[in-house]
Amino acid sequence: MVFEKVKHTIMDILGIPKDEILLESHLYDELDADSLDLSQIILELENTYKIEIENEDIANFETVEDIVKHVESKLS
Repeated sequence: MVFEKVKHTIMDILGIPKDEILLESHLYDELDADSLDLSQIILELENTYKIEIENEDIANFETVEDIVKHVESKLS
């Protein structure tokens, strides 16, 4: 379920078709996100799940899976 929300958020912010967004998709190289895009994605997820994601953690996100795993860890 978290993956679907992350995928939908990326789709909305980056305008990428959802079938092109995979867990292993690299945020910068494959999805062409920049730091502002990533900030918007994180803000949306923080608001949706009522969590806080630290800047140090965000700096380590390279793939969609990195975001999904981090959000899931915050929810458990």
